[in-house]
Amino acid sequence: MPPATPPAARTDPAHEAVIALPAEVRWVPAARRCIVAVLTQWRFPSADRESAELIVGELAANAAEHGRHDMTVRLSLHKGVLWISVTDSGVPARPRRPRDADPDEHGRGLSIVELLALEVRVHQGPLGRRVDVALPPVITEP
Repeated sequence: MPPATPPAARTDPAHEAVIALPAEVRWVPAARRCIVAVLTQWRFPSADRESAELIVGELAANAAEHGRHDMTVRLSLHKGVLWISVTDSGVPARPRRPRDADPDEHGRGLSIVELLALEVRVHQGPLGRRVDVALPPVITEP
């Protein structure tokens, strides 16, 4: 399958939603609930909603863990492909804690996202990071 259209090149999405929250672990469940509500309103198939919820949860948790000031979750449906972008921005709120050496507890989030996604792109800038994820085209039943 050819690469999905990158988020910057998209025009006129069929649906779009943006959620801005503090980049704190306690807000991760709120981000998940919000995107489920949005995708339910868009009549997204439940299996695809579950994948999107998992992806947002992993990316929002990463944004919170790495200490940025705030995070933005953007959903965009374009030509059947759901793009999920999570951006953490601002200077780090606190110094990074050393990573736990236990691989069962940390470090698998992006790998899980990559398994579910059609495409994953990570953009690191001086004031934050944006991760763009494309979910495979939505197949609607007749």
